[in-house]
Amino acid sequence: MKKGLLASFLIMAGTLFSSLVVAGPVVVVSQESAIDSLSQNQVRQIFNGQLRRVSGISVKPLDLPNGSASRDAFYQQVTGKSAEQMKSYWARMIFTGRGMPPREVSSERELGMLVGSDPGFIGYVEESRVPAGLRLVFRP
Repeated sequence: MKKGLLASFLIMAGTLFSSLVVAGPVVVVSQESAIDSLSQNQVRQIFNGQLRRVSGISVKPLDLPNGSASRDAFYQQVTGKSAEQMKSYWARMIFTGRGMPPREVSSERELGMLVGSDPGFIGYVEESRVPAGLRLVFRP
């Protein structure tokens, strides 16, 4: 009897846990982009303004809206910093004239449209919602 209850509990816990697992953000480019893949270091440098060209291509990073769960997860996974810490970083960079933050879009839909329309744009979306016409180049 105890083994049966334990087995039932483990099955229920596994089902509950698997429904809580959410795909994280991935970095995407246009299908026409010459960028095939990126390292975590390259992605970090692109989104903190230190890297502006990859494989001879000028890259223009796009950010999801401030407060977005995907944005928070992306920065935590890629840079090890929270979105708020990145906001402070960009305030210092702007103040000292050393850079501008990535362009902020209003939604994943807008990000997908922009990235799909220009091989230079690069952005991140939830892996489960990568739009058609975009290519995944980095998964944390």
